Amino acid sequence: MEHLNKHTISIHTVPRETFRKTDELIGNFRGPLEAYLDRLLWWNERVNLVSRNVPRETIWEHIRHSLLLSQFEPFQSAKLIIDAGTGGGLPGLPLAITRPEKHFVLNDLVTKKCLAMKQMAKKLSLDNIGIVDGSIEKLQQNQPFVMVSKHAFKINELYQMTSSLPWTSTALYKGIDFKNELAGIPESLTIEAYDLSDESDFYKGKALVFIDRD
Repeated sequence: MEHLNKHTISIHTVPRETFRKTDELIGNFRGPLEAYLDRLLWWNERVNLVSRNVPRETIWEHIRHSLLLSQFEPFQSAKLIIDAGTGGGLPGLPLAITRPEKHFVLNDLVTKKCLAMKQMAKKLSLDNIGIVDGSIEKLQQNQPFVMVSKHAFKINELYQMTSSLPWTSTALYKGIDFKNELAGIPESLTIEAYDLSDESDFYKGKALVFIDRD
């Protein structure tokens, strides 16, 4: 455990079992996840959702990376999850496919990306997703939720934009060197970071970072 200014930070390793359970989840939903990937690649030729010419195998790694979150308690106990800066639907769409009992709101500033997400969700017959365009700081939400975001914001910027929203926990896909992103946050935070580096080269330097308000 480390204390950085007013924040309490703990860094953990992730057991191989967490990845194994994620792979089992992928196996159970392989068809719908493949269908999502097909639609993502189709839309990516028309709207810039992910890096152009990225191999299908690499996107599969990003889907697996997205689904790791489902193995952690803040996600498991949440009823509503809001994906801020969803881009091509990561992590929100794979999580919604594999967790139909939960409700998801996918948010992005770019209207064209949200239109693509709506069409993907419709094509995949997902009825547990809402899609909202515009800035996350203007989101109208009264129900408590868990907020997630995959490499879309710096921590301090997202915190400033959402400090008035009723999130109970925030789960961020970050690099393990995230501490410089805490500068300027006035409130004290409890941060649990899970280092993913030991899994493979794809995960080198990557972490899941969970933030709770004290």
